[in-house]
Parts: sequence; structure tokens; C-alpha cells
Amino acid sequence: MDSNILELVAEAKVLNSKIVSLPRILILIALKDLGEDGSTYRELKAALDMEDGTLFSNLNSLEEMGYIKGKKVELGNKEMHSYSITGDGKHALDLLNSWFVKYLK
Repeated sequence: MDSNILELVAEAKVLNSKIVSLPRILILIALKDLGEDGSTYRELKAALDMEDGTLFSNLNSLEEMGYIKGKKVELGNKEMHSYSITGDGKHALDLLNSWFVKYLK
């Protein structure tokens, strides 16, 4: 077997398999691009074009893993949820990105 494939498999073990899903990757990328201010639930839903159940469950999972943090914010008379990526989330996304880059070479 090609040694590059074996190396990729070995390196994949450092990745957290819980984030290797398209919705979770997209959420992390979006929140990383938005910086410290993060995004509201509504903004993420519109930008990522995800169903409520998909977005909600993946936000909860990422928050439980410590990769994002959520908080309640008030805009006018409305209470909304806002999310931002954590340092651990950035690190996990960077590891995933490095692994993909090696794979695509």
C-alpha cells in the first residue's frame, strides 16, 4: 500500500471524528471567519441554508465539545442566541484543514 495513504491514516487519528461532518465543519468555518463577534442562530441558518433540527443539534454538539460557545443576547425586545468559535474549535479546524491539505496534494 502507498506509504502516503498509510501516513494519512495515521495522522487522521489526531482528528476529532465528532467534528468530521459537513454541517459541523461548515459551522466552524463560518464562525471562524466571523471572528470574536460570532453570529446569531438566524444568521447562521440563513447563511448555511440548514434545517432548524440540523443546525440546532450540531450547534449543541459543538458547544458540548467546547468548540463553540453560545450566549443569549437581546436585540430590541427580542432574545436571541449568538455563537462564536473557541480556541479549541479553531485548533480542531486547523488540524482538519492540515489533514485535508495533505490528502489533496
